[in-house]
Amino acid sequence: MPHVIKPARDVLYAAYNPIYALASYPVLSREWLSQQTKSEVQLRRENTAMQAELLQAQVRLQKLSELSAENTRLRGLLDTPLIIDGRIEIAEVIGTDADPLRHIIVINRGASSQLKVGQTVLDDKGIMGQVIDVYPHSSRIMLMSDKEHSLSVRLENTGMRAIVSGTGDLGHLKMEYVPTSANIKVGEKVYSSGLGAHFPAGYLVGTISKVNRHNSGEFAKIEVIPAAQLAGGHHVVVLFSDSLAMEQPYVNR
Repeated sequence: MPHVIKPARDVLYAAYNPIYALASYPVLSREWLSQQTKSEVQLRRENTAMQAELLQAQVRLQKLSELSAENTRLRGLLDTPLIIDGRIEIAEVIGTDADPLRHIIVINRGASSQLKVGQTVLDDKGIMGQVIDVYPHSSRIMLMSDKEHSLSVRLENTGMRAIVSGTGDLGHLKMEYVPTSANIKVGEKVYSSGLGAHFPAGYLVGTISKVNRHNSGEFAKIEVIPAAQLAGGHHVVVLFSDSLAMEQPYVNR
């Protein structure tokens, strides 16, 4: 008698459905919670992995930027118009002198690269200083700003010779023994003269920044801004070149 049994069966199924749902709730809840926990852990792992990859990418980008900047600096050293001929040695600055009152840097080239005491050191802008000590794989360079450093220079416009000495300030040099009557102007460039058998001639030393003729002495007080980056250079050029006296051995002295 299907017409009687089927309606009764439907009523019984409808009554049993809440019981089935209630009985299966713990199982379904456990599976849902397991899926949620697994998804959260997986998301955390993926997030951690992505953060690690991002950090690696940022580090590589920083290194790439540094390599690009270093490449630019090295190209500037190689293409500098200051270096006309002669062999050069590009070196890296690896340290500074322990004495804070001295302006001395240490480079990673030494006797193994045939460096010698007295060689001129410069960057792509101008003279930085000279080699004062040579070791097998390193050398010490006295910067022009050191108080014990001096070199013979000539002025761009008049050709007058003078002495430029360090002041202990990386950003300022002083020109000494220049009479107050000398025709010197602010902005005039100063070059190495080649005299004194220490520095070759014709390399840029700096620019006149201040001329004071109103002091009590017979010499003017002249300040020079160095052309080279004495404070922030990473690479330098060691010049294998003779002084003016050696370049012109047949000139009467």
